Amino acid sequence: MQPQTDRETPVTEPENSPATRTAAGLSGKAVSILRGSAVALCLGVIFAWLGVYGTIEIPIIERIVYWTGLMALGIVSAALVNPLIFDRLMKDTHPALQIAAVSLIISVPITVGLVVIEAAEDGTFAQPSWWWTQYFYVVIVSALLTTGGWAIDRLNSARAAAAPAAVSGEPAPAPVPAAFADRLPAKFRAADIHAVSAEDHYLRVHTSAGETMILMRLADAIRELGALEGMQTHRSWWVARQGLAETARGDGKVTLKLKSGAEAPVSRTYQKAVKDAGWL
Repeated sequence: MQPQTDRETPVTEPENSPATRTAAGLSGKAVSILRGSAVALCLGVIFAWLGVYGTIEIPIIERIVYWTGLMALGIVSAALVNPLIFDRLMKDTHPALQIAAVSLIISVPITVGLVVIEAAEDGTFAQPSWWWTQYFYVVIVSALLTTGGWAIDRLNSARAAAAPAAVSGEPAPAPVPAAFADRLPAKFRAADIHAVSAEDHYLRVHTSAGETMILMRLADAIRELGALEGMQTHRSWWVARQGLAETARGDGKVTLKLKSGAEAPVSRTYQKAVKDAGWL
């Protein structure tokens, strides 16, 4: 890895260039939205088909809309609550307690949705006892779905950790240094690091499992990632050799395309070092 000089010190406000707003980031968000929508629709259809909670008397189309809307509300709630519980507030607690906490929290907005829908139908609010009954049922369903999502995440992490080295002659991906891995959400700790890029006071970590944000300075990240072969390519980018896919030139600019599809800019300050390393 290239030694760091004064000119390599990152700034806290990276350039707002198209390269830093990667297509991979946008496509990753789009994929997440589409996946969540598909899950909500599938669960909505299943619950509507079964006529859960006495909804069998409602016309099938209305049932699908009813259950899909509630499932979508649950998925959005889980997307907000899961990182908070699993990766921050209860990071080191038993998974059963994490799942229980998530289920109890996300069941609140879903139950409120049920109450509002029921009130809209007949113009009156049900008794509080009915609320608690529905909340209990919702917690059970939420716990089952959260457990399933947790199991899938663990399976994906295990697969990433056990993935064989590429047969193209490239070296096997190096493990993430422990000090840096501890800063990442659980699902990213076994993934391959492709690059890190500075965005204000945060770092966007590009990995084989997707992207995540952590509060850290680029200089500190480069120091903790010292065991990985890589180099700084821009005042706000550090790229790992194992994440490099190809290079691209255009309009006098040089970029490094990562395996994830993201593009890391190479500024003139670092072009010679990148070329000397054989990356160009």
